[in-house]
Amino acid sequence: MKVLFQVRQDYRKNPAGDTVQLLATAQALKNLGVQVFLSLNPKVRLEEYDLVHIFNATRVVDAAMYFENAKNQNKPIVVSPIYWNMAHYLKKVEMNSVALEQWESYQPWRSQLLQDCDLLLPNGQAEIEEIQRDFQVTTPFKVIPNGFPQEYLGIDGTYFREQCPGLPEEFVLSVARISSRKNQKWLAQCCQELGLTLVLAGPINEPKYFEEVQVYPNVIYLGTIQGRLLASAYAAAKVHAMPSWFETPGLSSLEAGACGAVVLSTDQGCTEEYFQDMAVYMDPFEEKSLTPALEKALTFSPEPLTKHIQKHYSWSRIGEMTLAAYKHVLVSSSHE
Repeated sequence: MKVLFQVRQDYRKNPAGDTVQLLATAQALKNLGVQVFLSLNPKVRLEEYDLVHIFNATRVVDAAMYFENAKNQNKPIVVSPIYWNMAHYLKKVEMNSVALEQWESYQPWRSQLLQDCDLLLPNGQAEIEEIQRDFQVTTPFKVIPNGFPQEYLGIDGTYFREQCPGLPEEFVLSVARISSRKNQKWLAQCCQELGLTLVLAGPINEPKYFEEVQVYPNVIYLGTIQGRLLASAYAAAKVHAMPSWFETPGLSSLEAGACGAVVLSTDQGCTEEYFQDMAVYMDPFEEKSLTPALEKALTFSPEPLTKHIQKHYSWSRIGEMTLAAYKHVLVSSSHE
């Protein structure tokens, strides 16, 4: 089977969850014998491919061009929407309405993409319900969750502590791009009130916001870390906190939980589907929710969630589910 992946043009320059999901899914499929190719060309010829898999309906301009190209060439189209309605967040956070107007102006584009593709692969049941509520789509779907890298298993916190000496025994880690959507400034403030060191890792999406976060003396910023060092950081942390405005479900939360950290997560998005009662939740729309959640997380056991994630959410398992979904699409399209 030959599959073509297509994603936003800047997926490498500005890495985010869709970057990780795309690369990890590609590797898992290759391990199963699928030939996976990637093209950022909206006019690429598609004769040699069995289907086109488009990632990210939030950044819909690129996705819409890929979709139109595949439609014109009569190729089956699978979409991983990675969608959550950002209007709630934009109304709450943005001081001007430009971003909200832009978001809403592109909703018809998203509607066409999500209605007219052959199969949707949302990351959770809550995500497909959000899509159906917003667009009334009737497209078939298969929930394909996100995963964690199995090579992270067995790595403890020693390597991270060697590379970052002087950290207290208990610290809070948050791995995400530095952005107002991820709420690091609020996290820094609440950690300072509790006397906790906050370690941040991830690319800087919003430089001005990053400056506001760095005002807090309890914050240590490591830049982007990956691989063994990242897994060791998760294992060393007492708590991994992701108080974002929404997550589907937060790749770093999954990874941190797999490596043995207590997961403190937003309750907006698909998070409770994945973590059930084995994580600590906070509500980003409730101003007093984060501090007590941090206090609770410090006494919470990570073990049930660690076992749950390791059992259900490896990328190899996600690859198998994705391949089964592809086969279903190809059988359906051959009968049309």
